[in-house]
Amino acid sequence: MLKITKLAQEYFLKLLSKKKENTCIRISVFVKNNIFKGNVAFCDIQKIKDNDIKLNFNKLNIFIEFNSLKFLEDIKIDLIKKKLSKKLKFIVLSTNNITIKKNIQDLKKNIKDFLKNTINPKLLNHGGFIRLKNITINNIVLVEFHGGCQGCAMSNYTLQNWIKKEILHHFPEIKEVHDVTLHKKNELSYY
Repeated sequence: MLKITKLAQEYFLKLLSKKKENTCIRISVFVKNNIFKGNVAFCDIQKIKDNDIKLNFNKLNIFIEFNSLKFLEDIKIDLIKKKLSKKLKFIVLSTNNITIKKNIQDLKKNIKDFLKNTINPKLLNHGGFIRLKNITINNIVLVEFHGGCQGCAMSNYTLQNWIKKEILHHFPEIKEVHDVTLHKKNELSYY
């Protein structure tokens, strides 16, 4: 579960003390250019969504965007002080980083082979194919559609109702599959 150091909690409380009474902190994670980024923002309590997760810390409540929680399992937020600045940093907690990297490398190879031999032959019927872009440290697979699948209106349906199910079935250690394709309809798009 997400950890927040005492120093970072104190920093959050200091920042909140300068805001309106109903202001809270909301954390979300987003993907940009195949890189996961954490976002810590002030939010009016009225704008917190029903499915946001509330985490209670000593004197502080933090809300996590529901779909972001899975990315924050082994993360610590700390306050890094430099000479004239302070910066919040998301730190991956791992007891054995070398083993994790080795496991992810092996998993990447196996999933690439699976996509090449099982998934892509069927996608080629529509002039498309899929590539593995990355696997996160939390075992989330990032894929990218190409050819007739890029910009295809059915690509999300294909991912959710076939490709994702196949990957999760054959690789139980994978937690989620996300499409990171920049979908723009083009002359190759199947639908």
